[in-house]
Amino acid sequence: MSSVLAATLAGNYSAGSAIIAGVLGALAMLMVIYGGLAMGMTRMNLLKTLGTMVMPDAPDNTAYGIGLMMHLMMGAMFGLVHAGILHAFDATSVGAGLGLGIVIGLVHGAIITVIMPIMLTMAHPLVKNGTMDQPGTMMTGYGQMTPMGMVMAHIVFGLVTGAVYVALVI
Repeated sequence: MSSVLAATLAGNYSAGSAIIAGVLGALAMLMVIYGGLAMGMTRMNLLKTLGTMVMPDAPDNTAYGIGLMMHLMMGAMFGLVHAGILHAFDATSVGAGLGLGIVIGLVHGAIITVIMPIMLTMAHPLVKNGTMDQPGTMMTGYGQMTPMGMVMAHIVFGLVTGAVYVALVI
């Protein structure tokens, strides 16, 4: 693409904007995840799972706090990656950022839905000792709708991150 907007975005990678976009995307993702949990569509509690991965015996409020920090840091990191991909594909408008963000989120969500159960089974101390449910294939151990919810949450992350980043940089 040879437009003024493409030239503007191509030369202006902004790590700060990428981090902001990633954190906002991570917060939007949490709304999807906890909406599914509140509606009984899943039993996966992301923040508690992340927090107890590093502090298995922590009280709930501590586990949630640690999980939130971990999730927001991962959001910032993936915001940097998403911004790089947006630049590589020369996103020239907020609409392009939205569309490409959806595609990136879909791919990311599909990969995570396959890999996460393996990681939890191998590395989470509460899963290993039987205190926490086994995740099952594609996270179905936490409910049959969990895989779809995970993919949708990642699509929302990509959508928000892409739109916010392009809007901040253009």
